Amino acid sequence: MDPSSVKDQRQSTATAEAAGLEYIGPCPPHLDEEWVDIPLPDGQTNRTKVVWPRPSGEAPLECPLIIYFHGGGLSVCSPDMVLAPARGFATLFSCVVACPTINQLPEQPFPKPVQIAWEVCAWLSDVKNLNDGVLKKAGTIIDPGRGFVVGGLSSGAAAAAVIGTIPGSASVGVKEFIGLTPLQNPISGIFTGIPFLVTEAMLPEQYRDIFKSREETAENKAASAAMRQDLEPYLGVHSPWFSPINLKLSDPKTIPGHPPKVFVYGGELDQFRDDSVVYGKWLSQLEGVEVRTSMIEGGTHYTAWVSPPWPTCHTRKVKEVTLDGMAWLLNLEWDRTREDLPI
Repeated sequence: MDPSSVKDQRQSTATAEAAGLEYIGPCPPHLDEEWVDIPLPDGQTNRTKVVWPRPSGEAPLECPLIIYFHGGGLSVCSPDMVLAPARGFATLFSCVVACPTINQLPEQPFPKPVQIAWEVCAWLSDVKNLNDGVLKKAGTIIDPGRGFVVGGLSSGAAAAAVIGTIPGSASVGVKEFIGLTPLQNPISGIFTGIPFLVTEAMLPEQYRDIFKSREETAENKAASAAMRQDLEPYLGVHSPWFSPINLKLSDPKTIPGHPPKVFVYGGELDQFRDDSVVYGKWLSQLEGVEVRTSMIEGGTHYTAWVSPPWPTCHTRKVKEVTLDGMAWLLNLEWDRTREDLPI
């Protein structure tokens, strides 16, 4: 978290995002997209990119809402990193996709970035904010009854996992979550791709036998050592703002109101692979929650559908896993026979 190092990382990711925007091209004619500055309770704003489908007729197009967070260790990247899948979701599922900014470390210490993510979700959950705002003359409206999914990649996936537990945890008195702005509509599903949710320091004993991915390869060992030195000291790894697995409840079934469906995927060779496994097992204890876990064979932490034209990021395999998970959360189908998947 050295400021000069973060600055260098932000410059390199901005270069990658610029290459990604060139690769995916301008907004296609069947979609619209626009930046929105979402007001926060402390007077700040959050820069969020919103993508939506244009209606094909005169009747308003009623859409589900997806909130999709980018990764970057809560310190780098921007919503443009996940513009490619956002356009894909809007195209194939006729949904409105909001991609907030989640890169406030180290300027705003942890857990502020995740708290901001929650407040952005709370604002977006009041659908009139977009329906009477950027969508007012679009002919497209959000109907949360069609689905309200919160998701993301890497640290953005971890934020989504935390957000899924907040309403129920606050209702049973978890002090860290009391006093937050409430949601205006319930979240129907959580999407977590290659999440970072576990450290050795906070791992519950019952999961230690399955938590092996940090040390399985020389590359993972080196990456894990660097993470322990450069990132973990700046995270409250024992806090429920870091991971739902930190919730100190006597019985996980006492978390009421958790979104009923959770999709989680990991990469077989990723140092964070077993974060997905542990999270899936933790979720399986929750009453009324259905979890679907997928593992991408040969996948690393760069096996995610994002905008930059990195080799593993635009394969059919990673797009299919992503689309299958989101379709399941939205109770929709998509045509797996089509060859022209969105870029």
